[in-house]
Amino acid sequence: MIEKCALAVITNRGRNIIPPSWSELDDDEEDFLVRHVDRVRKTTNASETRGRFRPDSTLEQDFIAAMSADETAFVLIAGRLVQQLASAMQGVNSASCVVALVVEAMQDGGARTVSLLKLDAEVEAAQLDRTGTGVRLRVFRDLLPRPGEIQKALSWPDPRAPHSSLVVLDAIVEGTAKYFQNAFRIDASPNARLTERALVEQLSELPPAKIASAVAAAGNGGDAEKVVERIRRDLTHFPVTAPELGAGGAMPGTIRPQFATLVKKSYEADEIELKLPLARMGQVRTRRVGAGYVTTIRTSTPLTPIDPDDVDGSV
Repeated sequence: MIEKCALAVITNRGRNIIPPSWSELDDDEEDFLVRHVDRVRKTTNASETRGRFRPDSTLEQDFIAAMSADETAFVLIAGRLVQQLASAMQGVNSASCVVALVVEAMQDGGARTVSLLKLDAEVEAAQLDRTGTGVRLRVFRDLLPRPGEIQKALSWPDPRAPHSSLVVLDAIVEGTAKYFQNAFRIDASPNARLTERALVEQLSELPPAKIASAVAAAGNGGDAEKVVERIRRDLTHFPVTAPELGAGGAMPGTIRPQFATLVKKSYEADEIELKLPLARMGQVRTRRVGAGYVTTIRTSTPLTPIDPDDVDGSV
């Protein structure tokens, strides 16, 4: 159930603002916004993006104040947040949008939440209606996205605390597209897939035996910085330059427990490509033989049909 809602509009890439106003929602309008909030708050499994407030952020204080604010104070808080977003949107290729500040009480008696939704509006769409003599064209402008299409939003508090301070939904987080995070002075982590890709790239600098050791140290995964700490207990000089792993003070992502079996490392030589699960890297050995190289892979069953004459028991 939505307890409080203020709506505003930002157009012309942040240059024009229709200020927030208190909104009395009918049932359809409330259902529309509730479904958007639910969509945002469903992104709270361990492998999804996490969020934190930067030291100079005032957003958490604004969210706390919004919980108990009366109508006038609530609209003032919404106005401050809308202005921050509009200022950050100037100079970037951002669409016109509706901004909603929402306080919601959970139906099951759970904690109340505060969410800030940026709903990018479509320019126009059309619908054909059948009439008595044929069809009629109806044109709609400034359509709002369905819940699954929402691009940017924040919601607080995060049930994953203390590992995450707020839920962040931001489909694009590269370059100037980080304006949404910069507007409110927050950081968002990459999701697990991007974090694991970064870890594989760092592991690629190691020989297979050391990759196997690093993967064993990664264990059941978790916060990428903690995973790196565990790896460095065995591999002191393990290099980390990727922000997804916490380099440069960036907020790290997470490594899933099944990382070693899900992710594969590719090797290629002489147009031969081989993909191996990271958990199997200890079964690979490459050595120089004359002018070339021989790679040996130990398996419990043969990779290909074998001739009995080829089996000699030697390694």
